Amino acid sequence: MKVCMLTSSFPRFKGDPAGIFIYNLCLQLIRKGVDIEVIAPHHHGCEFLENRDGIKIHRFPYFYPFKYQRLSYGAGTLQNVRQSVPAMVQLPFFIIAEILYSLWRIKRGKTDVIHAHWSMPQGLIGVFCGYLSGVPCVTTIHGSDIYGLKLPLINALNAKVIQCSDVCTANSKPTARAIREISGREDIEIVPMGIDPNFFKRSSEVRDLRKRLGVGGKAILFIGRLIDWKGTEYLIKALPKILETYPGTKLLLVGSGPQKRRLVTLSRSLGITNTVLFIGEVGQEELPKFYSLATVFVLPSIVNDKGETEGLGVVLLEAMACGLPVIGSNVGGIPDIISDGETGLLATPKDPDDLARKIIRLLSDETLRKSLIENGLNLVRNNFSWDVIADEFEMLYRNTVAL
Repeated sequence: MKVCMLTSSFPRFKGDPAGIFIYNLCLQLIRKGVDIEVIAPHHHGCEFLENRDGIKIHRFPYFYPFKYQRLSYGAGTLQNVRQSVPAMVQLPFFIIAEILYSLWRIKRGKTDVIHAHWSMPQGLIGVFCGYLSGVPCVTTIHGSDIYGLKLPLINALNAKVIQCSDVCTANSKPTARAIREISGREDIEIVPMGIDPNFFKRSSEVRDLRKRLGVGGKAILFIGRLIDWKGTEYLIKALPKILETYPGTKLLLVGSGPQKRRLVTLSRSLGITNTVLFIGEVGQEELPKFYSLATVFVLPSIVNDKGETEGLGVVLLEAMACGLPVIGSNVGGIPDIISDGETGLLATPKDPDDLARKIIRLLSDETLRKSLIENGLNLVRNNFSWDVIADEFEMLYRNTVAL
């Protein structure tokens, strides 16, 4: 079976976190005998055609000179369009280029199934190419493509894509509910993204990292883009109260994004500049070390003014696999991972006091930490490993072809 993956984000180089979950899904599907071809946007400095670990990658250019391509990567397509006029101008060129590249590869490669990640614009392109080629299209909704796009025209296009896809999958129960609300389609398959427990596991090689970062005691960890709906500001606001009980605690923020300057200013205004460490982006191979040196992982996501929120929260799964107790806000798809008091703790969104109480509770209660760690590890292995997720997608592809 041959599957053509359409995506707006895919790792540009080894260790690049952009679209890493799609890369890992492809890798696991290849191990199961599925032939994978990826159509992804080009990035300046990348090869246009590459075979990486058996995955055939075609990167389509959409603007010239190539170094001025601004639509993909970085903060993500949606954020880039909102923040950059050049990115907005490049959108129609992007869509046309991906349609042409996709049709060429689908027809020439004798594709059996198109798998489009995100409804806009990949789902739209996948459905259109499927109509012209006669190849069935599976569209996967990751959350940002539904929660963050509320304009009537976009909602109408999203609804049409969902209705016209041969199969539509969601990464969580809340995302599936949102899909049903805007499209009226009931047969939404829930297939989450996963993690590799063989990669994300506890590391003993953290001494040098602790020394380099100056972390001698307890450490609170956040990993993700520094964008508003990740709620990082509320984690920073919770820190002064935590420091009253655990004065040596450090907060590690791993990631980059447009909110960084604002968060640095907030830390300075609270007088905790030396306690909040802005690490920036790190390669995938370094992430297990950060998870392993931390005492607790926190994902303080919110629903922002545009309706954007967490589709699932894969970083929670990574932390669990590395033997780290987790706290997440009770929003979006996070409750699909965290059962409060069993696999983690759920906090009230936008409430620094509640977040501080939950963090102090975990820092203080070793028995609770051990229980959450054990339950989290079992959850990841049984429900969210790539081996399990790839089996679900492979069966879905075969059922789609048989329709």
